[in-house]
Amino acid sequence: MERLNSIDQIPERFLEINYRDIKEVFESPTLIRLKGDKEPALFISILLHGNEFSGLQIMQEILKKYQVDGSYDLPRTLWLFVGNVEAASLGLRRQDNELDFNRAWPGTPHPEAPTAQLIAEVMEKITENGLFAALDLHNNTGKNPPYGCISIVNEKNKYLSSFFNHIGMVFHTPKGVSTMAFDEICPAITLECSTPGNPLGIEKAVALIDDLMHMEHFPDKALPEHDLQLVYNSAVLKIAEGVTFGFEEEQGEFELTLTNNFDRHNFTRLEKGEVFAHTTIDKPIIATLENGTDITDDILINENGALSLKKPLMPAMITLDKRIILQDCLCYLLEEYREKR
Repeated sequence: MERLNSIDQIPERFLEINYRDIKEVFESPTLIRLKGDKEPALFISILLHGNEFSGLQIMQEILKKYQVDGSYDLPRTLWLFVGNVEAASLGLRRQDNELDFNRAWPGTPHPEAPTAQLIAEVMEKITENGLFAALDLHNNTGKNPPYGCISIVNEKNKYLSSFFNHIGMVFHTPKGVSTMAFDEICPAITLECSTPGNPLGIEKAVALIDDLMHMEHFPDKALPEHDLQLVYNSAVLKIAEGVTFGFEEEQGEFELTLTNNFDRHNFTRLEKGEVFAHTTIDKPIIATLENGTDITDDILINENGALSLKKPLMPAMITLDKRIILQDCLCYLLEEYREKR
């Protein structure tokens, strides 16, 4: 099991380093506590997925802003967790032989895994004196706008999401995700900062973190309905086990061929009957609910090898990276979230 490195200062080189060189600063996953003027502290996690490096750039920008004579004059105490440094140094989301760092938090189905035990140590330290909010900084591999993900729909989480962008996602799976670990502790959100290094995603996250560093409390009044469009994950699409797949622009024969620029469908409505793939087999893609129930026949149409949806839905988190498709999923299908009155 990797040892958790706990420190109370930032190495100077952290402010300039590239994510591939992160192990030159931190040999193992590292939890940093920086004292600020306000309590409770803000918790931020970065590089839970090693190749999603916007979080590192965001924190470099934030810390540079508050650097004074080699130390930091922070408006609020900050916990910063730098996660999968080994995968980051390799340019990978995660290594094949390890539990995903964003599937290892309380509620994970694999609490015995070394990564989950390390995360449990992080949770014990950061929750000792309460938290103001928890932010987990991520990227999408495919083309997506910046958006926030919340697992509990309450006013503070809605404000968090609206401060980042006008669209937010409600999710309840997969289990063991960082944001869900804070449901009963503090407002919490996953920031999906578009593709790695995307300037708009970085700008929006920096602005949100800066606001949270200065805020005395969250607004008391309800968030105006028009300030945030919430959607929820109504289905997950995964490639069926053993199915060969590729994209139209690739050479080769595949059992499943996805259309060119497939990720252009992210956060746009995929209409009923709109063909997004072709196949030579019956069920190359499996659709499931969040609880794992198979709903493939309710969602997908295979008409002479042309695949489409039975009703309009909004895909999200489509990536063209085959390794990540197999490690995670092909995409999520979203619908508008309506709060119970």
